[in-house]
Amino acid sequence: MLDERGGKKRIIPAEVVGHFRAWRTRVYFVLLVIFLALPWISINGTQAVLFDIPNRHFELFGLVFLSHDSPIFFFFVILFALGLFTATALWGRVWCGWACPQTVFIDAVYRRIEIWIEGDYIQRRRLAEAPLNGAKFFKLLLKWSAYLVVSSLIAHSFIAYFAGSRKLVTMMQGSPQQNWEYFLIVSFVTGLLLFNFGWFREQFCIIMCPYGRFQNILMDQQSVSVVYDRDRGEPRKGLEAAGQLRGDCVSCNACVQVCPTGIDIRDGLQIECIACTACIDACDEIMTKVKKPQRLIGYSLANPKERPKLFRPRVAAYLTLIVVVLSGLIYTLAVRLPFSSTILRAAKEAPYTLTQDGLVMNHFKAHLFNQSRFKQNIVIALPDELAQKGVKLTQAIDQHELKVGESKQVHLFVSFPPDVLDGLGTAPMALAVRDTVSGESRSVDVKAIGPLPK
Repeated sequence: MLDERGGKKRIIPAEVVGHFRAWRTRVYFVLLVIFLALPWISINGTQAVLFDIPNRHFELFGLVFLSHDSPIFFFFVILFALGLFTATALWGRVWCGWACPQTVFIDAVYRRIEIWIEGDYIQRRRLAEAPLNGAKFFKLLLKWSAYLVVSSLIAHSFIAYFAGSRKLVTMMQGSPQQNWEYFLIVSFVTGLLLFNFGWFREQFCIIMCPYGRFQNILMDQQSVSVVYDRDRGEPRKGLEAAGQLRGDCVSCNACVQVCPTGIDIRDGLQIECIACTACIDACDEIMTKVKKPQRLIGYSLANPKERPKLFRPRVAAYLTLIVVVLSGLIYTLAVRLPFSSTILRAAKEAPYTLTQDGLVMNHFKAHLFNQSRFKQNIVIALPDELAQKGVKLTQAIDQHELKVGESKQVHLFVSFPPDVLDGLGTAPMALAVRDTVSGESRSVDVKAIGPLPK
């Protein structure tokens, strides 16, 4: 990773073609489209994915969540972690090579730009070693300018997940002075992406990423990973002893030349390996040329002669936990009401007032929120047993229409005879809140107060 002077050794991997390279390109394309498109897609008037943390407002594929729904996200986090654990137990570090944003953006975007501007890996290596001149300066300027544009695009798409795409477009059309916070955040994220994807690159996987450190805990002897078949390949060309039958490895070092982290897969499983399969395609190409069987390097167990066991205690435990957590998520979503209603006492006012007709009146504020995918008509009413005691509910209108994702604050005035109060001057009540469209209803408890009995 370091040169003789202690500086960062730049890794410029060779381009590779082959079966896995073609499939990785397809997967990268799908993931990039999903990442860039999701914040700009609208479902029933809501953003497909939105995490508005300051306002504690979250939108996920047509569902709207508030701060009190935060436990639901616990299920999503645990499901992602268990899915990663299961994939690692089955196929090793497959996440890193096929779906990690670090790999996807570098390999599918930034390295493509580098190739278009500076040429193939041989030309890029020569350019890196060449002294700075006009031609090299122009190529570097063009490359980093393209990096800056792409980093800005990714940063804006990333911020759209948190600020909202509509709000972001509005802010982009205005002056930065009107939205200093978001302008600075987008600028910082752009600079961070430019540094990471443009220069730091594989150092993040080797030095900073914790996944490479604890993957050995998640893997076992039955985990499939990218492995060099030592029994078949050794002794490789140039290392065979006199009279010893040479293995299939021809010491071409193609697997090393294409590795984005600069390791030699023939040294065994290493934490720097991101399982990108570039060494498999490179070796297969060489084996075809020398008329040897392919997959000298391939997906297999540490001992290629063994057959993997997909269903084993570790995997069964992970899958069982996934089923349990997924069941909890489905149940939580199923019992979740399509609207949120909170009724609180109006602040900065007298606790109660006495009307001219001798009734005690309390002022409440109802906070209504439509967290379903359909329009709602909310009705707030008193139960019959309270109405029979002389309790009255006064509000501006009888029905409150809420669009998808809309919230409203409704003023409620509850009037009642003093004899409704208990010995402590309080009167617990339950107001009925119902959606006339879906028929869903809930009871919200409030506590009315008044003068102490004489």
